[in-house]
Amino acid sequence: MHRKTRSQPVSADRESLEPETTSHDSASMASTSPATTSYESASPALSCSSPAMSDQELIYEIFDYILENMEPNGADISHFYEVATKQPPITPESLAELDMPRIINNPKLRHDVNFDRELHFRPNLEGSKGKQKLRSADQYWQALEGELFMYGFAAVRKQTAAYPAAQAHWERVLRGTQRRLRQIFEAIRDILSTLVPDHEQKRIRARLDVDLIMQQITNGVCDLIDLSTWLATVVKKHCAPMRDELVDAMSMDIQRGALENRHDKLVNGLRQLLNILEAMKLDVANHQIRHMRPLLVDDTVNFQRRYNAHRISLGKIEVRKCQKWFDEEMEGLTARAIELGTPQPTTLDALSSALLRDLLFNEATPCPPSFYLDYDRLRIIRNDIRSTVSHEICRATLAELTPPWVSPAELLKAQGALQCAVSAIVGMSSRFTERVENIAVEIVRFLLVLEGRYPPFDGTLLGMVEQRLAQALQPTSQAFDKLARDTCDRLLPKLKVCVDAHIRMSALDLQDALVSTIMPALSPSPFGFGAVLTPPAGMVKQYDPDEDIVRRMTHIICLHWQVWADLVYLAPKVGEADTSASASLTPSPTIPIAQAVYAPGKKWLPVSVTVTDVPSGMPTPASTPKPAADADIPRGTEGADPEAGDATQQESESLDAHQHPTT
Repeated sequence: MHRKTRSQPVSADRESLEPETTSHDSASMASTSPATTSYESASPALSCSSPAMSDQELIYEIFDYILENMEPNGADISHFYEVATKQPPITPESLAELDMPRIINNPKLRHDVNFDRELHFRPNLEGSKGKQKLRSADQYWQALEGELFMYGFAAVRKQTAAYPAAQAHWERVLRGTQRRLRQIFEAIRDILSTLVPDHEQKRIRARLDVDLIMQQITNGVCDLIDLSTWLATVVKKHCAPMRDELVDAMSMDIQRGALENRHDKLVNGLRQLLNILEAMKLDVANHQIRHMRPLLVDDTVNFQRRYNAHRISLGKIEVRKCQKWFDEEMEGLTARAIELGTPQPTTLDALSSALLRDLLFNEATPCPPSFYLDYDRLRIIRNDIRSTVSHEICRATLAELTPPWVSPAELLKAQGALQCAVSAIVGMSSRFTERVENIAVEIVRFLLVLEGRYPPFDGTLLGMVEQRLAQALQPTSQAFDKLARDTCDRLLPKLKVCVDAHIRMSALDLQDALVSTIMPALSPSPFGFGAVLTPPAGMVKQYDPDEDIVRRMTHIICLHWQVWADLVYLAPKVGEADTSASASLTPSPTIPIAQAVYAPGKKWLPVSVTVTDVPSGMPTPASTPKPAADADIPRGTEGADPEAGDATQQESESLDAHQHPTT
């Protein structure tokens, strides 16, 4: 709740005055135009402030002016003017991860691009953090509306003041009002400068001279109409044509706000302008990623080997834990091979087996720290495997309760239909245990239809099926464990064969072979009724339900082995006394920094990416991020700053680049 209006300013522990001049159409608000008459009817303000009035007391007065004169929302606007953030929601700093040095030095992005051809950036407004960002932005723009009101309110009274003391008072009010608008124009200038060619930089900075704009606002001569027209022309010149309507709407709102003294329109226009600049920045970054994808993928192994070698030297990777995980699986497979008289397992057999068994049976620590960039992918694969097991339980439950006189063909058809129905019930979340009642209803319905009983409902049978499913669908149940082991025994041979077939491929070849592409729709035939040629029966590939899981795991394993084999699994074993903690005491001498190489005269699309080891004196690092770490947008590396290039936060933070599923 905002404080109530005070007749006299009271000193308190408030934020000190900051002369952060802002740049808005104060000219239109402060000039003697018809629009300014609205200020004449406002409640009379204090005639003059005491020379001894502190900056905090003056700010209290500004809060009260907004509260009294901006009805019916004066209380909210005054409160947000006081507490909202001073920086706009979109700034050059918030868009810094879209800059080229950040992109090419972002380890997570460079790894993720191997698995998704359509990887791209987008605003991250999902979840609780996204909602908080939206709330904070709304509060900021309401606060700005109060600030714009105060520019005109104080400017009119300064012009009509009869005494020098009163003029000095309103001059102080104008300076005290300036809290956010300057930062907006600075953000517009700096973001726009990154979107135009070098030869236009000087013109941009000359036209968006923030100090000059603020002086014009203070003196009531700022022409926001001309400024918005110029901005619209520049933005249209450099943005995609699809955004022209948004640019026109932005310019129209600013002009209406200036002409009609509509603070809400002015705020909406500035808000749209920042959103358009953010969209332009995203367009450029996504175009760069599409262009650079082959370059980044081709350099994956080289960059990650050097980057993770640096992390190991700093003790950020628990090498001994990774080696122990791998060695235990290798020893177990070797002992089993000797017992059965089968060929000795290879190192790739051990890696594939250990990873698959961890996904199925190791809930606490699903994989070692060396998989830190693949935690999300492995979690999804685990959910998909468990979803397959749960579907098998549902199919088995239907088969066990089906009368013996039902033919196998009818049962198989019913099981297929049941799987479709269950998939619709559980959705993408695949939370079978939370949908037991609905699944049981479907199973009972299919059972009664097979028996020819109508209507297909039996309360007693439904209770029995619910109880059976509630027990069997628990991952700790005997039925689930048995089917999980059967699934593991079925997937492992296929996985080993697929890994052996792809392990010698480059990162680019792995992506071409294992990452599906979105097939374009068939164009209609130019003649007839659009008949489509059906391929011969011999060309139709038999569908394997396990193929997708095997393919995705193969890609992860092959890329992982090429990066980590010599760094960890085949590296000399360290003694128990040589812990990673002791190793971290010695700083790494160098750190790998990626740099984009451009053709002469080019700025946006590099022709290659190089990795250079630069000197580094790094502090003792944080521990390896955990799989379930919750995080924000990653911060990448600036080429001029090796310290920033470490990207310590990148590995534990979720990239604000979301993947489109491919089919």
